[in-house]
Amino acid sequence: MKKNIIITFIAINCSIFAQFDNAGTSAANFLKIGVGSRGMALGGAFTANVQDPSALHWNPAGIAHAKDIQVLLSQYNWIADMKHSYFGLVIPVGSLGNLGISLNNLDMGEMKKTTEFEQDSKVVFRASDIALGLGFGRKISDRFSIGFHGKIVRETISFSNATAFGFDVGSQYQTDFSGLTIGMAITNFGTKMKLQGTDLKVDTDPYADQDANPDAIAQLQTEEWPLPMSFRVGFAMNPVGPNSLIKNETVEATISLDYYDPRDYNPYYAGGLEIKVLGGLFLRMGLENKFIQFHDDHNDNMASSDLTDKLDKDNAHGYVSKTAFGFGLSSTMFPFIPYNFTLDYSVSDMGILGQVTRLTFTIGL
Repeated sequence: MKKNIIITFIAINCSIFAQFDNAGTSAANFLKIGVGSRGMALGGAFTANVQDPSALHWNPAGIAHAKDIQVLLSQYNWIADMKHSYFGLVIPVGSLGNLGISLNNLDMGEMKKTTEFEQDSKVVFRASDIALGLGFGRKISDRFSIGFHGKIVRETISFSNATAFGFDVGSQYQTDFSGLTIGMAITNFGTKMKLQGTDLKVDTDPYADQDANPDAIAQLQTEEWPLPMSFRVGFAMNPVGPNSLIKNETVEATISLDYYDPRDYNPYYAGGLEIKVLGGLFLRMGLENKFIQFHDDHNDNMASSDLTDKLDKDNAHGYVSKTAFGFGLSSTMFPFIPYNFTLDYSVSDMGILGQVTRLTFTIGL
């Protein structure tokens, strides 16, 4: 067992330094957008300890822990005036397990349709992405849970669209060591997407040199592209709390760490810290650490910690970190309210794209 752990650790660390040339080869990249303010405030390190309806995005095994009907709603302004919305619903079905329903939508709004000949067109079109999913989670034992999540994914731009079917599978295992939980998930495994629609039909004149002006319509051919499949493994532990290594009845701390390996980008790490005080106030902070490399066969020794400097050099590599923070309020602080709810807020650093703030409301019925 110890030998396998060492081999796995070495393989993970070697892979992150390998040159990666598969960027930009996936469709439906809106599926990469993090869901829920709690998970994003932790920097995306949420695979092991997610237990609310946002688990249908991070790790579907997390919905197995729900003891009542749970609803999660989140809508916010993302980058470039785009709006991202997420709806999650978990319904317990007795001893069989828990069912989940998810709706993930990215609305890019209206845009002007321009060409190389007409830059000031008054014609507008819309673009949007949507994924509708159905999940199932079940506790195999008091420590081990599994989950599955199938979804239909659709991207639409103007009068053209592409559709695919995706599948997520995950597990969570809680040890007896200070609340240590291990989570693993494979997400967005599925069919390929191919853009089709009337926008791909264009007027053409195959004999322009003969001035025949035929009324011919050509069909543009598009390629198939896979979904952004990824592998996640995460760890979460409670070093401080009532049943932790450091006994404390008023403060509870959770540390989480994730390794994220997407098919179209370098693997990277994420870490988060959550502190619970006053029985229902959560303070959170997170860090996402990505390895960036710009390759040049002539010089492989240049490194910089500044992303702006990297863009100005022929070859550079190093880690780029993005921070996040947030807080949450639970209904346990308000005993006069008859429902269980949580209100979460987060701020995520998007580098040169600015900051993204999220507000998420979760209620148990």
